[in-house]
Amino acid sequence: EAVRALLTLGYHLEVSEADYDGAAEAYREALEIAQEVGDLPSQVELHASIGQLAVESGDWAEVERATEASAGLAEREGLHGKLCFPDVMRGVLSWRQGDWEDAERYFRRAHELSEQVGRSEVAFTALHWLSTTLRESGDLAAAEAELARALDICERAGLIAQSVEAISARAIVLALAGRTDQAKAAAEEAERLAGRLHYPVGKAATAEATGVVAEDPAAATTLMDDARKRWLELGRPLDAARCLVVRGRLLLEDDPEAASELLTVAADEYEALGAPALATRAREPVEA
Repeated sequence: EAVRALLTLGYHLEVSEADYDGAAEAYREALEIAQEVGDLPSQVELHASIGQLAVESGDWAEVERATEASAGLAEREGLHGKLCFPDVMRGVLSWRQGDWEDAERYFRRAHELSEQVGRSEVAFTALHWLSTTLRESGDLAAAEAELARALDICERAGLIAQSVEAISARAIVLALAGRTDQAKAAAEEAERLAGRLHYPVGKAATAEATGVVAEDPAAATTLMDDARKRWLELGRPLDAARCLVVRGRLLLEDDPEAASELLTVAADEYEALGAPALATRAREPVEA
């Protein structure tokens, strides 16, 4: 009971408040209790939850440690359904390495398993990451399709806050695909929904989406700077770097010099965050 209460608290702090330090404290306390009482299923989930928090700050050593602990325990104890938790993390680690194929495989399996065991929030996370992977690999149509599936989960499970992230991400994918009107509509929808919620991550995501669809270059720059500031204040530098990548890609045709500068800065940030494959991907349009 204490483990479940702390898990719930940690999830609330992580998702609703973006209080990652508070969430980590709750998860670690819950893990200690779960280990004391031999609650193996909760240990699998908690290790993965701690790993997910480490992703936000780019602490890859902790991500790998937590993923190995979660996966090893689930596999050793035959907790097949619980593999959805470490599979998401395995996918993230593959994404970081630029191994899109492995990342896609892990995210699809995590989604399938989480649907089987009724964990809608994990199913959403898996699809959201899957869409991110597909976008990075250049398959924008598939990325949009997975976001549509993620939004279906939000509607079915009442994950209103997460739907803001998914709609914002959809605006970005549509903008990158050159579907400007649809991108604007998605950004406006995300902004309306975020305005009704106390959801710091949603505010950052909608600021990014709004910046992506802004027609005036100066306004777009201001909005994307605001989005980056919000992501950094939340302790999510990987998301802040993505803002530069998206803005840079959108400027490639109209202002290649500005695009090159943005993508180079993004690549430098990815390098500093221990994600050299993402840095290489950011530089590709510049080197081409």
